Amino acid sequence: MKKYPFKKNIKGTLALKACPLALIFAIVFTIVFGNTALGQSYEDIPQLQGIQSYKALYDNISFTDTKNHWGEDSINRASALSITRGLGEKRFNPNGTISREEAIAIIIRLMGMESDAQLLGQSMIDNRDTGGAKILQTGDYWGDGYIRLASNLGIITPDEKRVIETLTERERTTLEDNLSNRMSAYEDNESYTAAQINNIRNQLRTKLEKSYTWKKPVSREQVAVWVARAEGLVPITGTAQQMIYNLKDWNDIKTENLPLIEGILQKGLMKGTDQGRFLPKDSLTRAQMTTIIDNLHIGGLERQGYNIKTGIVDRIDKSTQSMDGATNLRTVFLVKNDDGTFSALIAQESNKEENSRGFIAYKDRKLGFPSAISEKDYIRYYINPQGEVVLVETLSNTSIEVEGYLQDINHSKDTITIKDYYDRSHSFKIASGANVTVNGLYAKLEDLLYGQELTLKIANGNVVYIDGYIDTGEEGYIHPGERIVIGKVLYIDRQNGKITLLEDNKQGEYVIDSFTPVIKNNSNVGINSIREGDLIRLEFDEYNGSMPIKAYIAYPDRQLANLYKAQIVGYNPTRNEIILEKLSYYDNTQWKNSSQDTKLPLSSDSSIYINGRNISKELLKSYLGREAYIATNDNFGKEEAMKVVFKTGYENKYYNSIQEIAFGEGKLKVDYNEMYFDESTIIIKDGRLIHPYNLKTDDNVFVISHGTGTHTASLISIEGISVDTGLVVYRGRIDDIMQYGLELYGIDIIEGTEKYTTRRKTFNISEDTKIIDTRDDEVLEVTVEAFTNSRFLKDRYRWDEENYIREYAYAVAYGDMVLAIDIIDRDKEGQVISGANIKDIDRMDEIITLKDIRDWNDFRESWNINRAEINLDVSEAIFIKNGRPATLNDIRTSDSLYIIRRNDFGYIVICR
Repeated sequence: MKKYPFKKNIKGTLALKACPLALIFAIVFTIVFGNTALGQSYEDIPQLQGIQSYKALYDNISFTDTKNHWGEDSINRASALSITRGLGEKRFNPNGTISREEAIAIIIRLMGMESDAQLLGQSMIDNRDTGGAKILQTGDYWGDGYIRLASNLGIITPDEKRVIETLTERERTTLEDNLSNRMSAYEDNESYTAAQINNIRNQLRTKLEKSYTWKKPVSREQVAVWVARAEGLVPITGTAQQMIYNLKDWNDIKTENLPLIEGILQKGLMKGTDQGRFLPKDSLTRAQMTTIIDNLHIGGLERQGYNIKTGIVDRIDKSTQSMDGATNLRTVFLVKNDDGTFSALIAQESNKEENSRGFIAYKDRKLGFPSAISEKDYIRYYINPQGEVVLVETLSNTSIEVEGYLQDINHSKDTITIKDYYDRSHSFKIASGANVTVNGLYAKLEDLLYGQELTLKIANGNVVYIDGYIDTGEEGYIHPGERIVIGKVLYIDRQNGKITLLEDNKQGEYVIDSFTPVIKNNSNVGINSIREGDLIRLEFDEYNGSMPIKAYIAYPDRQLANLYKAQIVGYNPTRNEIILEKLSYYDNTQWKNSSQDTKLPLSSDSSIYINGRNISKELLKSYLGREAYIATNDNFGKEEAMKVVFKTGYENKYYNSIQEIAFGEGKLKVDYNEMYFDESTIIIKDGRLIHPYNLKTDDNVFVISHGTGTHTASLISIEGISVDTGLVVYRGRIDDIMQYGLELYGIDIIEGTEKYTTRRKTFNISEDTKIIDTRDDEVLEVTVEAFTNSRFLKDRYRWDEENYIREYAYAVAYGDMVLAIDIIDRDKEGQVISGANIKDIDRMDEIITLKDIRDWNDFRESWNINRAEINLDVSEAIFIKNGRPATLNDIRTSDSLYIIRRNDFGYIVICR
């Protein structure tokens, strides 16, 4: 709960009327005498200089294409430590696929053996006479050095090297054709001798061969195995091999690689997708590879001889020195380390470049220079084997804040316990040197009072900062954030910026305008990121009113990993796991059998129900042998059961809209069948568990019920499609075209499970807007200029093919800006809107195989389940991902799609 640290009274003096005398004395004592460590001279503690090349390093890693990318933190950190590198011209290309050679080079750099690899590569230089033609460059030889060294170290096996370097007949034919074409320029040059031509041909063949072998994209499985060997992970076999079987596609992994990948999963270096797949044959992007390496970077650097420390910047001193014509601005950062020691990090700016030294600072997701670091920043800093500071990163963004009321401080164990605003208790270890403030003034642990309101900053599991609050304001004054409302989101009206919350079984409506910060994971994400079922905390600066000053999405969404139906035949309380037989899993409204029995851990807060009654884990043994429905989640790569519902009686299935719902009676009607729902009912929307109050009349649902006589819903799956991209698909008649826009008339808006009509709307068009014409069987790409010039033809006959006035179209818009337009023939449209997941991508033939398909039904105004798999031809499609035009190469099998299609041909494909 954010409070003002202090408040001035009418005379301008500090009001501390609620503070006890001992606290006032402690505050004054702390201010006057300060930290005793500050009395030390810097000569008494280690002085660590920065590096001379920090400005050049900053220029090399200031990438223009990684801002706001999900992998930005890992990319910036790994690049600042020279583990990964950009592509030049300030580009990193985070979404580009990474080659086998690049992956090996990054692994070798992390091992600190780049110099060895480069020297090995230089020893392999082909010095044969090529008449001055530069075929093989330094980078080619260095690449060979990385591969040779990795082979020597056993990271790459001889069999893997043989498979990679063996070309198919088609590849060899294509290579020879390319070689012949490339050689013609040299063979026509009479200045080359026959021997030189032969040497050029051999080097050119070597270079081209690599494009078919080591320059090809690396697979997830291959990277996992190489990383495991580089890390020296012991292959895990037998009963210890558990996590691999949580993956639906573990059978797609080579048998000999399973033990190493089990080790990778257990170490948390890689994990499966939200759909429970490892996707072993999929390629990796540069950002994904960097994230894997980022998980390893501390251990890898320490093995190289790096010293990595964490601590709080206690003081910053600056001084200016002049000598030998140089003016040096010296900055000393006094750091109180978590181990109780002190360090002085030294940076120096000078008008003589050779005198300047510094480090890369990474703060608030921004790269910068030492001046970005402030007092009281909690930092991690990296000291290279030469004793120089290379990188300083603040941990405030990666730390968490816990707020609540003080319950206990155990001084002997250095622990603190608080109760949060959800009435849950938390205990934390207090880091050595943790700062304590009350109302913004320094204090000591002994001055904190039982029941006092506190904010704890936690980093690496330890409390590094305690901010206490005692109300000193006048009666009737409300501080911003003093009024708090906490509830679950029932409904979201994004058009009008309103949300409806359920608080203590009462509903309340609140306004979230475009200026209201909506905070999730320390980032302002806006109202579009709020989803039904989220637990929201609203802060107000007035006692009444419906407009908060800030909204927090209180904790991460609880995602559903899988839904099983199985017979529970055993319970191991020691391991906290249930043993399942006759297992089947839920897939697109169907139960699909699995031949494998499994052991499944229970989550720490799992719920178990029998006949609608919540029972303890200890009673599980009383119900062994019975069938149950089990909802699981992914807990950092480990699948756990979060809800277990024992089945009673017969199972029935229904798929239709909710006709009636009575929350007070816990009853609903679907397809003219009445059934009950209660706390035991598993309710799913968008792959996550939600509250029963999120159900609405007319929701399209798939229901599984069980019982004899009266039936209770064990599963309610809301089958609507949520775009969740901020994009809206409009369909209407083009009534007017302007120079930079268009007007649609009689618009249908398809958003989520709702379809509603508005009369007229004007949109903007940019040069980046993609436009296609699908009125005939042949898809035509239309330039923005040709489309906007159509406004001059508005008085012409409609049959003029270049006249788009009065034609119907789909328009994909973000706000008022149109990203894509599909011009259609209203009379023979035959196009449908579908939501689907991806089973496979054939990039060569430009085919996406779709599964879990939902088709929008105009007549019923609902989503229909389509159990078929569709091979969608996307050769003429417009792709949109992350709100921007994209290509098929940007699409991943883990993406979900929102598609405008006609039969098996996709016209607009939106990643969501």
